[in-house]
Amino acid sequence: MSVYITTEPANRIVDGITPDWIHPHLIQSTDPIKGRQFRVSGPIPKGACLLVDRPYAIIPVDENPDNLICSYPACNRPARNPERNPCPNACLPDVIWCSSTCRVADQVRHGFECTWLKRYAGPIRSKWSEYDFGMLWVIVRLLAMRHSQLHKLSAASGDASVQQLKHGWEGIDSLCGSSDTWSHDKVRLWSTLVKKYLQSSSAFPHDMGIDRVLHLICQEEANSFGLYPRETGHFPVPKPPVDRGEQYAAAVYPTAAIANHSCSPNIIHKADEKGRMVFTASRDIFPGEECCISYFDLTQYNDLKSRRDHLRKSFLFVCQCQRCVSEEPVEEETEWDALPMMESL
Repeated sequence: MSVYITTEPANRIVDGITPDWIHPHLIQSTDPIKGRQFRVSGPIPKGACLLVDRPYAIIPVDENPDNLICSYPACNRPARNPERNPCPNACLPDVIWCSSTCRVADQVRHGFECTWLKRYAGPIRSKWSEYDFGMLWVIVRLLAMRHSQLHKLSAASGDASVQQLKHGWEGIDSLCGSSDTWSHDKVRLWSTLVKKYLQSSSAFPHDMGIDRVLHLICQEEANSFGLYPRETGHFPVPKPPVDRGEQYAAAVYPTAAIANHSCSPNIIHKADEKGRMVFTASRDIFPGEECCISYFDLTQYNDLKSRRDHLRKSFLFVCQCQRCVSEEPVEEETEWDALPMMESL
């Protein structure tokens, strides 16, 4: 993926006039506790578009077949009947393209995942769980995109493709997360799944060792986004509250993953019709201020305990945002001290 800095108006960017967008005032910095983070170098008004990031890998997760999305990474639009084009090899019913044009354009990338899906989707779903299958499919699609970009690189003669490949895969490679991030039981389970289903073979040639694929799972699990029909992160929560709806897809974004969490975020986020993650300022943001999203639906977790319990269970950190600190009782439980501080999504 390439992200271009441009001065095009935000509404034109989101409408797809340009492929991706980073606001000129949005910069990456490093915090000694949190690690990578977004800050702004200049004032950002409420409602401004800060980022439009294309997914490096995306899968549908909604059981409703009417909510499937086009498998071609340059499209990702809803695949409506009767225009749908299924895989000619019938690898998986969830693999659909919105047109024959998208299907043909996606041959190299999908060819990489097709045999794997046909061979393993059924056994994984029956022996393990739908979540495990989805996680492994995301990994396969990350590797498939890398394979597709390597293929394009070998066929290209200009420097532009080199730069795109470097930015795309290196963005994934730099995501936070390692085997130390997760519990021993989870890492042991993931190691078993890698050995059974993700080793390189003639039918699945990805040139990565078991340890590197396991590391990729640790990164993906720490950085993937759920895609929902409505925005995440409105604060204060509207009255009456409106939740973000049911998840319909999961994706990994090389740039959007830099954003840290706050329970009083200054950014709302939602995927557009192409699956691109769009960050929008929910209030005025001032120079030097960190830009944060909410990792969860703020309408579902209202009090300090429920928020911290959820973050501890799902994201393995204790939130020390201004809202959480201000709500702490004087006799705050000391068990939080044993957990790491906030990290990137």
